[in-house]
Amino acid sequence: MKDTDTPATTHGARPRDFMTSVDTALQLIFLLRDNGLVTVTSAAVLLETAPSRIHRTLQMLVYRGFASRNASHGYLPGPALFATSLPRGRGTVLVEAVAPYLEAIARETSETCHVVTFSGADTHFLFSVEGSHSVRCSERRGQVIPSIRNAGGLAYLATLSGSELRALYPSMNEETMEEQRRELHRFRQQGFAVNRGRFEPEIRAVSVLLVNDIGDPLGAVSVAIPSARFPKVVEHCVSVLLRHARDLNRAVGTIRNVDR
Repeated sequence: MKDTDTPATTHGARPRDFMTSVDTALQLIFLLRDNGLVTVTSAAVLLETAPSRIHRTLQMLVYRGFASRNASHGYLPGPALFATSLPRGRGTVLVEAVAPYLEAIARETSETCHVVTFSGADTHFLFSVEGSHSVRCSERRGQVIPSIRNAGGLAYLATLSGSELRALYPSMNEETMEEQRRELHRFRQQGFAVNRGRFEPEIRAVSVLLVNDIGDPLGAVSVAIPSARFPKVVEHCVSVLLRHARDLNRAVGTIRNVDR
């Protein structure tokens, strides 16, 4: 962090019911936006706040997509701070169409299910139904995750051509791009995508694409599974997803625009 960095400016009088935890989170969001890199130590000094509170707050910002970790254990701006955030209300019609099926899939698998849509290279989580296991994946409503790092996003990327993928990932080297395209081709052939811990090592997921009656990809439905349980239940979860896929796509068949 640069020596000239200062805490975020305020507007108006201090609220009567000032909430320190919220203010800390908001100031960290400003620091991420303006500086591009935040560490626990530097933020604690700048905000005159205990490192433990800074660490906990940054973990929540990661969870909601406002921050991401780098290899040096620093924090970078997350996709929720980028310009690809969805317009207000986007996806409502999609959620309304698939919510009953999402609840059925969660009930039949006992795992947490999500419905997502896409914007550029990001996946936006619109709605979740938590599973019934005592140890389960949490809901992700409102999170934004790079498509290449989650099952729903991978299901969507599998529909793209090589040139379309290159446009989304212009800096990806040729070897990595070819590896990604081979995996995406396999997902396209089998009719579902698999994420084996790309975003969080302790979480796996499987996903099917939501497609309308003229072939437009609108979103995806995913089943998220703790890694320890994944080998035992993945076949069942895929079977449930595929069994519901036809009804899901029939439900979204007339949807032409998810921007509402």
